[in-house]
Amino acid sequence: MWLRFNPARDALFLDIDGTLLDIAPTAREVVVSHQLIKDLGCLHDKLGGALAFISGRTIEDIDGLFAPLRLPCSGVHGAEWRLSSRGPIKNIAPLSEDFRNKIIDAFAKMKGVRVEDKAFTLAVHFRQSPEFAEKIEKTLSSIIEKADKDLLLVPGRKVFEVSQSSHDKGQALERLMSVPPFKGRRPVFLGDDVTDLSAIGACLKRGGIAARVGQGNKTPQNAFADPDAVRTWIKTMMIELA
Repeated sequence: MWLRFNPARDALFLDIDGTLLDIAPTAREVVVSHQLIKDLGCLHDKLGGALAFISGRTIEDIDGLFAPLRLPCSGVHGAEWRLSSRGPIKNIAPLSEDFRNKIIDAFAKMKGVRVEDKAFTLAVHFRQSPEFAEKIEKTLSSIIEKADKDLLLVPGRKVFEVSQSSHDKGQALERLMSVPPFKGRRPVFLGDDVTDLSAIGACLKRGGIAARVGQGNKTPQNAFADPDAVRTWIKTMMIELA
């Protein structure tokens, strides 16, 4: 594998959907194998705890997917964080209920479109109806423009997410890197989507290594072809570190 990892001096940060897990028709349909949970638990121990998720999912959702494993993590693109496996979950202030309801109501009658209310962000999924992408983007842009809030419209894989500009995955990585056992290590980040670019930038700024999964020229020398390649890399590391 091209990405050599030193458990004594590196810290590993993983996006989940499209990076560690295969994309499914809906977020609820992803598959997490028992072997992957076991491998991640072992890797967490080998790294002295310096393994974390940085995801768009909520931390509650992450814990449910990988139970009984609990890792340090950041959820909802940096809006939530847990700096240690058993530490408390902290978060920024949520979006107002009125604003969230406005977006939910705007797409209530659009067939095949689902609004996911994460309190801190709202994700409008259109995987089942990709023909509505342009209309969704225009509608959300209009709502954001009229709102008295500092908001961003972030495109993703068959999703648009309304997010507060006060947080992103780059800030999530920086927050985790400021505390032990991550502090002082070289960060390594794997992600696959536009929302991962800020974390990639933060990682490189610290002299770390970052890779986009399934992007660009898919060769072993410069990228992971897909989530299965990431899982194989993790499994290979566990064998080498045994």
